[in-house]
Amino acid sequence: MRFERALHVGARLAAAALLAATAALTGGCSTKTLVRPRSTPLSRIKVTPAADTLVAGGNQLFVATAYDTGGTVVPGEAISWTSTNPGVASVAAAGLVSALAEGTSKIIASAGGKADTASLLVYGSATGWVTQTSGATANLNGVYFLADGLTGFAVGNAGTLVRTMDAGAHWSPGASGTALDLASVWFPSPLVGWSVGAAGTVLKTVNGGASWTLQTNVGVSQNLTCVRFADGAHGWITGSGGVIAATRDSGATWTRSFPTAQTLNGVAFADTSNGWAVGNGGVIVGTHDGGASWYLVQPAVTTQHLKGVGRLGGSANDTLGIAVGVQGTLARTVATPDSLVWTLSDVGASYQVNAVHIVDATTAYAVGASPAGLVLKSVDGGSTWTPQVANSTQPLSGVFFLDAQRGWAVGAAGRIVHTSHGGN
Repeated sequence: MRFERALHVGARLAAAALLAATAALTGGCSTKTLVRPRSTPLSRIKVTPAADTLVAGGNQLFVATAYDTGGTVVPGEAISWTSTNPGVASVAAAGLVSALAEGTSKIIASAGGKADTASLLVYGSATGWVTQTSGATANLNGVYFLADGLTGFAVGNAGTLVRTMDAGAHWSPGASGTALDLASVWFPSPLVGWSVGAAGTVLKTVNGGASWTLQTNVGVSQNLTCVRFADGAHGWITGSGGVIAATRDSGATWTRSFPTAQTLNGVAFADTSNGWAVGNGGVIVGTHDGGASWYLVQPAVTTQHLKGVGRLGGSANDTLGIAVGVQGTLARTVATPDSLVWTLSDVGASYQVNAVHIVDATTAYAVGASPAGLVLKSVDGGSTWTPQVANSTQPLSGVFFLDAQRGWAVGAAGRIVHTSHGGN
């Protein structure tokens, strides 16, 4: 009997506890939120627009739509919004994006364990070419930017190296580890970069430019002028005495060629096999085997010194090459049924053209001196060129573009100029 009474007492206590809990919930006294289970799980989130561009200071409303597993729109779903780069763009709870500074960001909408991402590109508000303060006084010779549009490097005389993390709004000095002149810089990946310069100097970074290490296995002592990589493994370096050093294993080993006795000032590849190198005396050499062998373009299209060369990559457009040089010399390739033929033109004998960058099949930029800073733009694959207002009193030596709109040029006395509107 005592055992039965204990069971009845326990049952009454449990019922009382359940009643109290129910009263607390219905009376609003609980500090916990009662979550009602979703009747149908979400299958996906869709953000529109999927990609957009804004000018700094502008706004755009992104819309997220939730769908259940039956493909039906779920109205009133609570969406969480995130910007992967809040310094470039912020996003409010309703999906309103505000463009803050030049660069790229991903806009992410998520709910119910599902998410979708939109890409945003923010251009600077200033038009034309604008001066950026490098903090350097030495001549700058080469410049490179990572695909994020924020991280960039410029190198120059006396081992000068400056870098930026905000598209050039601010530049800070870096430690290259050398006092020798640096001529060129290139990053085949966000972490791995190369720079070359005087007396056989070859530098490598594996931590995104935080530190650089002198490479002693290249086996060259010549003044080096240019470094380019087609991917993480395949790279080429040019220099005086006609030297070309090539690697196929990310710089673990290098092979050297001397296809000419003339100084080679630039090199460019469409892929890992097909490339051009140009130099003094109008020399142009080409390769179809990644630099294992080189052939001399004959007859020469010019006797003027060629200072730089660009070649468009991609299987559909890899025939386009442009070389630039002194006294306005400009040469470009034209495809024939049998081969590529170099043709000669000029952009004005008063111009010294030092570097060229091909953006796409129609758009290219070249920089140099006239005698002040010179920027030229072509919108027809290099057939014709139009001068732009460079806003530089200093000659320009290097140029790099991420796309047809965003580019940087560097030159004498630490000069850096930038456009986010195609120079217009």
